[in-house]
Amino acid sequence: MEKLVGRENYASWKFAMQAYLESEDLWGCVTGAQTHVADVKKMTKARAKIILSVEKQNYSHLQDTATPKEAWDKLRSVFEDTGLTRKVGLFKKLTSVKLADCTTVEEYVNQIVTTAHKLRELQFDVKDEMVAALLLSGLPEEYKPMIMGLESSGVTPTADAVKVKILQEV
Repeated sequence: MEKLVGRENYASWKFAMQAYLESEDLWGCVTGAQTHVADVKKMTKARAKIILSVEKQNYSHLQDTATPKEAWDKLRSVFEDTGLTRKVGLFKKLTSVKLADCTTVEEYVNQIVTTAHKLRELQFDVKDEMVAALLLSGLPEEYKPMIMGLESSGVTPTADAVKVKILQEV
């Protein structure tokens, strides 16, 4: 698992770290579900795993934390950017991604899906239908037959269905 460097990889680190703590049955220590004296060993282990998953330059943010929840919340407050400027920047990126600007189709799809997910994390409502439309709108003319096929199907395409279709066209 990649270590937390800073704002630039906080979202992916947070996702991976939560999954890791869940797999170790330690996520309850972060959410506050496990706070009893009997859970002291788990609490200590969870906090240690969080600390060991960040780069050394970030230790200073965690030195005064006593629980895994405090450590998690401290990292969120330092690295999670939820301001309007961040939302506008992500929205602009989401709406301007074009396949022609990406090196692979996979990169194109990943940029759109990841950016939409980041906006959702900031409580910015990005509907699935919009992601599907954005995936289609950034494609070059050579994808026109595929787009027309989706339109003529009469079914509102989901982002997942469009993703699969685009990746199959490669």
